[in-house]
This record gives sequence, C-alpha cells and structure tokens, in this order.
Amino acid sequence: MSNPSQVDYEGFFNLSVDLLCLAGYDGYFKRLNPAWTETLGFTQSELMARPYLDFVHPDDRPATLAEAEKLGLGAKVIHFRNRYECRDGSYRWLAWSAMPTGSDELIYAMARDVTPEVELEGGLVEANLAAATRLALLTALIDAIGVGVVLINGEGRVAHWNKEATRLTGIQTARAVELTLRELGEALTERVEDHLDLQSHLEEAPRATAESHFPMVIRQPHREIDVTVSPAVLTSDGAQVGLVIVLHDITAAKELERAKDELIAMVSHELRTPLASLVGFSELLLSREFAEAQRKQYLETMLNEGRRLTDLINEFLDLQRMEGGYTRLNLGPADLPTLISRAVATAGDNPQTPIEVSMAQDLPLVVADANAILQVLINLLSNARKYSPGGGTIVVEAKVRDNAVEVSIRDHGLGIPADALPRLFSKFYRVPNSDRRRISGTGLGLAISRRIIESHGGRVGAESEGLGQGSRFYFTLRAAELEARSGDVLIVEDDIGFAQLLEAELTVNGLNSVWAPDAETADKLIDRMAARAVVLDLILPGASGQEFLARLRTSHKSPVPVVVVTIQELDATETLALRTAGVVAVLKKHSGAAKEAAGFVANALNSSSSSGIAVPLRS
Repeated sequence: MSNPSQVDYEGFFNLSVDLLCLAGYDGYFKRLNPAWTETLGFTQSELMARPYLDFVHPDDRPATLAEAEKLGLGAKVIHFRNRYECRDGSYRWLAWSAMPTGSDELIYAMARDVTPEVELEGGLVEANLAAATRLALLTALIDAIGVGVVLINGEGRVAHWNKEATRLTGIQTARAVELTLRELGEALTERVEDHLDLQSHLEEAPRATAESHFPMVIRQPHREIDVTVSPAVLTSDGAQVGLVIVLHDITAAKELERAKDELIAMVSHELRTPLASLVGFSELLLSREFAEAQRKQYLETMLNEGRRLTDLINEFLDLQRMEGGYTRLNLGPADLPTLISRAVATAGDNPQTPIEVSMAQDLPLVVADANAILQVLINLLSNARKYSPGGGTIVVEAKVRDNAVEVSIRDHGLGIPADALPRLFSKFYRVPNSDRRRISGTGLGLAISRRIIESHGGRVGAESEGLGQGSRFYFTLRAAELEARSGDVLIVEDDIGFAQLLEAELTVNGLNSVWAPDAETADKLIDRMAARAVVLDLILPGASGQEFLARLRTSHKSPVPVVVVTIQELDATETLALRTAGVVAVLKKHSGAAKEAAGFVANALNSSSSSGIAVPLRS
C-alpha cells in the first residue's frame, strides 16, 4: 500500500496550475505535471524527448544556460524569465523558481505562465514611451512658437514657462517654475505697469470657467502684451486640472495701428491744405473781378498749390509701389562722380548755398540703378538747401569704406534734435520746430530715399550735433569692382528697356554684353572688360556718344567696331564723321533696331576674325 504522504504529494503535483518539473543536469526533463501540456500544447513525452533548451526562444537560450550552470554549481534558488515554444509556434513567458536537489543531480523547478503580465508591462513601456515622446514634442512646440506660454498645474503653480515668456517678461524659466500665481504677480511687480490690476487678474484666474483676456504692459523694453487665460479641462469628466496662460506680443500691431492713424491724419491734412487753396482761389476768381496783377498772383498761388499736390500724390504712389515690391531696380555698373555732377547741375547755382564736391581719386564703379540714385542725390541736395535758410556751403563727399562707397551731403543749416533722428526717414515726418513751418515739402522724400538705398543693399542715415549745428546725410552703395564682368559687347545706352532688348538680341547671336548707362561709366568699363565691339547711343546724359567715341579712339586707343543706334537726326557730314571714326553701321532707333544692331555686331566680329584683322579677345 502506498504511503499516504506520498499520495498527497502526488496529488498536489498533478493538480497544480503552475508548471512543475524535475530536470536533470544532462539538459532533459525527467518528470512534468499536466500543467505543461495544458499551457504549451506538447505532450509530456514530446517535452521529455528533447533537451529543454530546444523549446526555449533562441534569444533567451544563453541566459537560460547561464542559470542552469549556476544551479549545477550549487546555487540554492534561481529566479528568472524566459520564453517557451508552444505547439502552435507561439511563445509563452514563464517565470521560474528552481533549486538543485543535491546528491541525485536533479533540479526542482516551478514555472508560472506570466505572459499576460509581460504583455501588460510591454504595453505600459510602449505607452510610457509614446507619452514621453508626445510630451517632448509638445514641449519643443511650446518653446518654439512665437507666443509666451505658461502652464499652471492643478496646485496653482507654474509647471512650464517657455522661452518666449522669458523674452517677453525677462523672468528666467528656472525662477518662474513652481511659483504660485500670487508669487508670479509679485515677481512681475517691478516689470509691469499697473501691477495691482495684473495681480488681481492672476488671482482670479483659477476661478475662471471660460477663456478670458486682459492687457499687460512691460516697462523696459516697452512691450504691450495681450494675456489669454484658458482653463485646462479633462475631456473624460470635465474636471479642471490647470490653466494655460498665453502671452501675445501685440506691440508691433499697436504701433502699426497708431502709425496708420497718423498716416491717415497726415495725408488728409497734406491733401486738404492745397485743395482748400485751389478751391478757395477758384471761387474768388469766379465770383469777383480783380486787377490783372492780383489775378496773376492768385493764379500763381493756385499753380504752386497744384504742383505741391501733384508732388505729394506722385511721391506717395512711388513710395507705395516700392514698399509693395512693384518697382523694379535696373541695377548695373554706374559711375558715381557722373551721377553727383548731374545732381549738382540739376540743383543749380545759388550764391547763398553753393555746392562743393570732394571725391576720392579713382572711385570704383558702384552697383546701382542710375536714375534711382540720381533721385536720392537730388532730394538730399534740395533738403540741404531748404533747411539752410541762413545760407552756407553744402559739401558733397564720396569715399571708399571697406567694399562700399559712402556718399555724404553736409550742410550748415537748422540742424536736427537728437530725439528726431530715429524718426527722420519715416513717412510724412517733419521735425516739430517753428523754424521749419514755412519750409514746404511733402515729408516723403527721405522715406523714398531710404527705400531706394535699402533696395540697393546699402545703408542710409543722418547725423547732427543739434539745432543750429547743421546736419550730415549719408548713404552707401556696393562697389562694382568685383561685379564688373567680361563681355563681348559694351552697350552704352541710357534707355534701360532698349538696352535689355539689345542684350537679348546679342545673346541670340552667341554674344554676351555689359551695359553702361552713360559715357562716363563706359569710359571706366571699356578697358576693364576687354570689349570686342560697342553699341552706342549718341544722346546720353552727361558726355555725348560722339565724345565717348572720340575718347575710345584716342585715349583708349581701341580699334573695336562700333554700331551707333540713335534717334538723333544726322546730316551727311555727321554720318561721314562717324564712319571715319570706325563706326560700321549707323541705325535709326525703331522697333527692329536692336535685332539689326546685333546682326551688324556679329558680322563685324566674324569679318574681322576671317580677314585676320586684330580684334581684342575677351579675357
């Protein structure tokens, strides 16, 4: 008869839901309980017929073998996890407890199926990783956006303070985090206007059930902030878990709004004044009879006011086109001394305010739209005279600074107060001074000049020692030394549209070109670019085409073929003189003239090459 205790142990062995076994040091199972078959699907015979490592997941075999070696060395109790194969090819996670029996070289082991727990742990790890990833992305987003964001947790303390909040308030993140709303208000006390009102808004914020707004004004530097407070609510049960405070910098918008109001007021005033004069004098002339001298005086006033109104409208439209990007600059090499000379000539002589020009020797060409820069120079010279009612010499200087050329215009006039200098180039701005009230002007000239120079990539500014001390206006342009490129043909033409058409036609004939807007610029380009031919207009600003042609043959000693394209009416003697000077064709400027000129240039170059006549080659 069996021993009762042995029968009891056998029953426990067979009834256990855990996987019980005896395993030998030879790597095989010696005995298994029924739970093995129920869990893995293999029969006991199948499990004992092969080494137990065969059933272990390949990735877990090294660790399992290491644990078995510990047991073989007499380790008392081992705990570890591994995956066992099921009959259907899947794997179950088993948590092991094992110990050696001692003398009979067997191992007592118990395994429990912990697959659900492992899968749950894996899910939690993935969920935690996903949550951490989302948090990192949201934090990066909050820090990157252009508004200040402050997150307040359920305890009423700052949980997050982004970089923009630091920039707007001047309070660093390390100091702000963990502050209560009251403490936050106290930290901002010295930095904001009306801090009592701000403190009140912050203390009421936790009780808000809907989005609210209030203003905040930072003292230094001055910033106007729109503060939005929104409750953070759980979607599941609607419970409030904190607050989101957004700081939106509206300083620029407010300044733009104020500037817009000022602009409308100024435009209205500037338009109404000349219109009132025009209408008033028109009514007088229609309703009453005046002596001829009086009538002439009124008409002159009306003419002046009409011109003033026209100038205002034209300059305002010019500025709007430039600010809207609708005005395209025609950039190219330009000779600055020539432009300054033309501007001085346009300004004319005035014994009270004579103009002196002082320029460095061998000034480089500049990259410029010649007409636009001429407009700037004329405007600055006009201002220098207008604001020098007591007279005095006006000095124009040009010199090289680094890779740019600086032009300055200095007067000995009314001067500019220091507080007016930052606003001097703003639209319609006039220095508020009684000495200037009788000086006419639209208030747009300097704004237009600034836009032109900045479009050239240059700088513009003004300096003054104060009222009565005169002023100095200056601007810079890029030197064209590195911009001037070699070309087959030099185009000397002041009409940019026709010059561009010539460039296109020459390109069709396989020739490249460089454009000079006047003879003086062409003088500086001709030697540098080693041109093989010239297309020349005769009517140019400054020196004429004939004068350039004479210098080309004498001073430059260049034999290159020249094609003349002009609207000038030439008699037989003038045409003969051009032919004698080496002009290969004289063309009338018309719709097909550019194509004809390009053809003559190409033929002249081809004929020179085939006949062996020496024509300078491009460098």
